[in-house]
Parts: sequence; C-alpha cells; structure tokens
Amino acid sequence: MKKYVIILFIISTSCEKDYLDVVPDNIATIDLAFNTRSTAENFLSTCYTYIPEHANVEQNFSLLAGDEIWYYAENDFYMNNETSFRLAKGMQNSASPYLNYWEGGRGAPHSLFNALRDCNIFLENLVEVPGLEEDERLKWIDEVKVLKAFYHFWLMQMYGPIPIIDQNIPVGASPEQTNVKRESIDDVVSYLVQILDEVIEAENLPGLINYIYTDMGRITMPIAKALKAKVLVLAASPIFNGNTDLSELTDNLGNKLVSQVYDPQKWVYARDALFEAIESAHLNGHQLYEFNQQIPIIGGINEEITTELSLRAAITEPFNTEIIWAFAPEWTGDLQMWCQPRWTADHSALFGYTKKSHAPTLNMVETFYTNNGVPIDEDLTWDYGNRYDVIETPLFDSNNENFHEFYIEDDYYTAKLHTYREPRFYSSIGFDGGKWFSLETENINFIPHLNAKAGAASGKQGFEIYSITGFFAKKLVHYENIISLQGSTIKGYSFPIIRLSDLYLMYSEALNETKAAPDSEVYEYIQRVRTRAGLDDGGDILNTWQMYSTNPSKPMTKDGMRKIIHQERMIELALEGHRYWDLKRWKLATEYFNKPIQGWNIFRSDVEGFYEVENIFYRNFSTKDYLWPISQNELLRNPNLIQNPGW
Repeated sequence: MKKYVIILFIISTSCEKDYLDVVPDNIATIDLAFNTRSTAENFLSTCYTYIPEHANVEQNFSLLAGDEIWYYAENDFYMNNETSFRLAKGMQNSASPYLNYWEGGRGAPHSLFNALRDCNIFLENLVEVPGLEEDERLKWIDEVKVLKAFYHFWLMQMYGPIPIIDQNIPVGASPEQTNVKRESIDDVVSYLVQILDEVIEAENLPGLINYIYTDMGRITMPIAKALKAKVLVLAASPIFNGNTDLSELTDNLGNKLVSQVYDPQKWVYARDALFEAIESAHLNGHQLYEFNQQIPIIGGINEEITTELSLRAAITEPFNTEIIWAFAPEWTGDLQMWCQPRWTADHSALFGYTKKSHAPTLNMVETFYTNNGVPIDEDLTWDYGNRYDVIETPLFDSNNENFHEFYIEDDYYTAKLHTYREPRFYSSIGFDGGKWFSLETENINFIPHLNAKAGAASGKQGFEIYSITGFFAKKLVHYENIISLQGSTIKGYSFPIIRLSDLYLMYSEALNETKAAPDSEVYEYIQRVRTRAGLDDGGDILNTWQMYSTNPSKPMTKDGMRKIIHQERMIELALEGHRYWDLKRWKLATEYFNKPIQGWNIFRSDVEGFYEVENIFYRNFSTKDYLWPISQNELLRNPNLIQNPGW
C-alpha cells in the first residue's frame, strides 16, 4: 500500500485550509480520485498513511516520553533534538507544542484533523465507482470508519475533549460554522462507539487477512472490536471518569467536558466490549504466541531459550497469532539498531548508521517480578534491601542447580538485582553479564554475554552510541539479526499496535473493577498471560502470593488485585509504549514520572564503581501534563476552543 502515498498526498496537501476540516475546493480533483477502482483504492491507502508509525520514537512518542527509556545527551544534535525526548524532560509548552498532532508539526508528521478530513472525503465520495464491486465498496467504507475512530481516539488520549469531525464543513461556510468546539469526553466516546457499532453490526470486514504480502495491516473485525474496547476502557479509567482535577475544563457555556462523578457503569461497558473483542480474536485464530521448537536453530535451544523466544518473538515475529493489529509499512530497523548492544568487535559494522541508544531505565527494570512471580519488594525469599550489592555467579540452589546458566555468564560479578528474576526480565532486558541469545549463538552452552562497563565491548567507549543506564532493550531486537564486519542482516517487523495479551489484561482489569472482590473470572485472563511467561507453577496466582509474598492476601482484595494488574501490564507490555498511556489513564503518572531517572554508573570500569546507582535526570510532571496543550495560535484562530488546564 505504501506505493500510493506520494500520489494521494499531493492531492491532499494541494487543498489545505486554515481550519480543521474544510473540504478541499478542487472538486474536479476529488472527482478524478473516485472515477476508477484504482484511484479510489489510492485514496483508501492515503487514509491509512496517517497512522503514526509505532516503531518511530517521534511519531509514537509514548516509547520515549515516560520513564521506561532514556537517551544519553552528550551530543545535542542527535539527542536533544528528539521532540519526544524533550517531552520526557518536561519541556512541553503551549506556544508551539511538541508532537502537535492537532495542527501537525514539532515531530508530528500530520495533523490528524487532516486525516479525519480525508476519511470524510472518502466516505462522502465512495458511492458509485466503476469497476468496484458492492461488497468491496462496503468493506472499504467500514475500514475508513474504523480509521476515523482510531484518529479520534489518538487525539482523545492526548488532548482529552476534542472536536467531533463527523462531516466536513462545506466550501463557503461562515467563520461561525468553521470555528469548531471541543465536545465532552462522554459525547466523543458515544460518537466513537456509534460508528464502531455501525461497522461491527454491518459485518462487512473480514475476520482475518488472507493476502499477507498485500493486505497485512488492513482493518479486520477483531481490530474494530478491540478499538471499541480500548475507547471504553479509557472512558472508564480515572483520568476521565470522575476526575475532579479537570473540573475547570469547561466549554464557553460552562458545561463540564470531563465527568466529575465516578460512574461504575462505564467499566461494565468496557468489560462487555472486551469480552466481545477477545471472542472475535479467538474466533479468527488469535492466540498467545508460543515459539515453534521445530524451527532449526544453529546451536540448538532448550526450555529456557524457548520461553525467552516465545516472549521476544511475540513482538518481533511479523504478524504472528498474538498480534491483532500492526501496520504493515512500518520499519523497525533503526529502532533495533538503537537497542542492539555490542558484544564483539564484529558489531562495529552495525553502528555507523545510528547515533542513539534506546536504554531502559532502572525505574522500569525494577518493575519485573522475581522468579517466584511476585514484586521484588514483596518476595519473602529475595534480598530486596541489598539488591544493588555485587554478587559472583554461578549461583547454585539447594539442588545444586544453576538457575542462571542460560541468563548470566558464569564467574561474572553482577548485581543481585539481575539474579533470580522472572523469564520476562531475561527476555526483555540486556544487562552487564547478561546473556543474549541470537542466531549468532553457535552453541547453546556458550551464549554471548554483555560487558557494559566503561571501555568494554557493550559499555561507554566514546561520546556516542552507548547506554546511559547500562541496560538494553533486548525485547525489541529480533533474535534472527546477524551482525558481522562483512555486513549486517536486520530482520524488520511491524511494531504491534494491539496484542491479544493487551486485551486479556484489560479484561481482567475491567472485571476487577465491576466486582466487589476478585474471583476466578478476574484471575483467568491474567493467569493466561502469566502462565505463558513461565510463572505460577500449576497455574495459580493465589498460591503464588500465599507462598512467596509478604502480602499474601493481596490478590483477594479489589485494591490489591488492581495493583497486581497494573504491574502485570507494565511488565507484559514493557517497552511497547503502553506504560506511558496506562500511568496517565490510571492517574499515577505524577507518582511514577516524578521519581528520578536512574541507571548504573556507566562511566566506571570497575565492578564496585559501575554498580553505583546514578540519578540521571530529575523531571517535574504536574497535573497539567496529563493533557496536551493546544497551541496559542490555534486558540487565537478559533475563539470557540478552550485551553487545557494549567497551560
């Protein structure tokens, strides 16, 4: 579909207006765009091209704007010019906002109101097109309706109350007609649910994509239902459900744009929509990804590596069964190079094309559970107070078994923090002494490991290309990548927008919110995710907390289970951009984002010095930062718009 972008982009940009949604006045051009099936399909492709590239840290700023990832900043040209990194540093402003998806610019490639305008043009003009069969016409219409809902949803996550762009304003409309206003969250949600229900009830969308090489990324019924569920979850969450912090957010008539009274029924709507979305996904073959052990790999694999690859490839294996939606044209090569550490001299061949390092923070590294499946500050058997102490491997248990054999190099000094952690820690995070399995591994018993200390292969060697925290985003690097002095092979993949595990965990969350106390129904779907992750022997989260936690009753209470679900989402969906949005919708961003960004002392080459915890950056995230500012120019241009509180 990418081959059509240039043609239709010219059509769109040649007709831009100052207002949000004025129809282009070049009617002849629009007529030509719909005079054949081929040209109409070109316009359909244009409607898709506004989807922000989820592997691009600029367009999908949630990858970088929170507390999961940090970049080094010695080289201002490469680092500080990242607008999403400026968001992470608290540099947002209302004069000329960063990542301005309202108007386009400052890192945002488009105004999403332009996207909505083009979607409306498509819907208004796809009536009778020569060569276009009726069933295909109806399918295309419903695809664009879902895209229209998605663009509204993206804007609502950012700005809260937004204008509803149901139809384009006619050419020649008065200024009063073109000066749109922001609608309440409840009205926006009702509108999005309405158009998504129209699509769902029409049943014109396919359940799955059959033509992988041409249509992958196109809208399906599971995508439509999943998007509806995500809209309703956002509406039910604390940020928009009884949030008195936004009491000042009113329209020009004094109407509240965000509900000031908590409505538990919103969680019921979200729960029901999630059930339907999961049912649709299952019906069409979606399931949690399990690595196929029959695939031949040089050096072989075992149970531990199979679990690791199941967790890693759930992200990096293109369009696997777990991925409900990923947009096909995305390219993850750059992101993977920023995540990839060196561990041999051969790896220098990869790094001439990039000047960044996508480094997980100590903040998020500590989120992962112990090997017993409970938080590190709750585990009865885990030495939380001394977690930064240095320890030498191998470590043997009472059965004289080396738990870390395939995770950490033997005879290596590393931090206790890196030991006895859950499989998702070892599959997601690269660290000093940690092993990194890939197709470069020639023998399962000799997996390469990282040395992230200053001057070492994976450590700081100069002014560029090093991890500022001492950690690496292993989860985002495809295990089939091969790097050599003769050349590098980077296996690209389409970055997931919606995964089945995301829906499972939201469903557990919604179920928990609609019950007086958690029960087997609440546990079922979080248990599916945890079981795939190698936790809870026997598949019993209650037993895990009873055996290993200092708070054994935690999963038995509504508040305790809520905290467990929150942490489970931050672990399972780590480094995928969900943590940023989740912490905001839970109204926990001020708690997490105001902690100092931390990592190891990567400027030291000795063991004791390296494992000193460093405060890298102090940020100030305030209540106003929960919603994006609208630019001052836009407010002056349209007096019906009101600014978000604090800006």
